[in-house]
Amino acid sequence: MKLEESLRLSLLFDFYSPLLTEKQKSVMSDFVYRNISISELGSLYKTSRQAINDLIKRTTGILEEYEKKLGLLKKFEKIREKVEKSISLLEIDAQKSQIKRELNEVLEVM
Repeated sequence: MKLEESLRLSLLFDFYSPLLTEKQKSVMSDFVYRNISISELGSLYKTSRQAINDLIKRTTGILEEYEKKLGLLKKFEKIREKVEKSISLLEIDAQKSQIKRELNEVLEVM
């Protein structure tokens, strides 16, 4: 999986994991956050590699459908883009360093 795809999946999982089943959450958490391979997940969950692969593909599709309907990641990216642009504009005027720090804190919370 490419880094960009991995990051997108991680963000989708962050936003929509509460809407998944416990098994989907558990497997995806191990796959996304702990970077456990599909083969290792098969052993860990006492199932086949193919079953884990199917579950990950199916769950990824579910996450993409939630994003299509709710658009939380898209909104997040727009906010991030605006804040980053604001920070770069503030770099021109050193007297506004407090605003810059506040905007950076917003990014850290996100």
